[in-house]
Amino acid sequence: MTDHTTSDAHAALRGASRAERRTRAASRWFSRYLLLMGALAIGHIVSVEVYFTSGAARVAAAACWALAVVALGLWAETHDVFPERAGRHVVIAVAVWYGCYLVALGPIVRWQAGTSLGWWTAAAVVLAAPFFVAAWRVWRRS
Repeated sequence: MTDHTTSDAHAALRGASRAERRTRAASRWFSRYLLLMGALAIGHIVSVEVYFTSGAARVAAAACWALAVVALGLWAETHDVFPERAGRHVVIAVAVWYGCYLVALGPIVRWQAGTSLGWWTAAAVVLAAPFFVAAWRVWRRS
């Protein structure tokens, strides 16, 4: 039989608590990642809908956005700790952002406002809201 004392249990609980705090602190970067994804989403929509509305320039702008997203993803992969349900947050935010852009808000703004910078900026901020909500949720838990 082993000789465990109450102090051993308290020490183990303190160690677990320290490990939890360190893990949460190590995953705080993810909310900044989601904020940057939201900023890239805004930049992408404004650039292709206002500044580069057709042709090769639009494709080049979309390619630059894709490279920035890939670079951000590679940076994210350098981290050892991800928050709980991190992948789910990203997938849901991207799906809602892109789905609403293609089906709902994008066509309406294009129809009503054309290439108006103000309208597209406002629409892009609204469309990027899922990234900001996910960032807030992750930040709140860390």
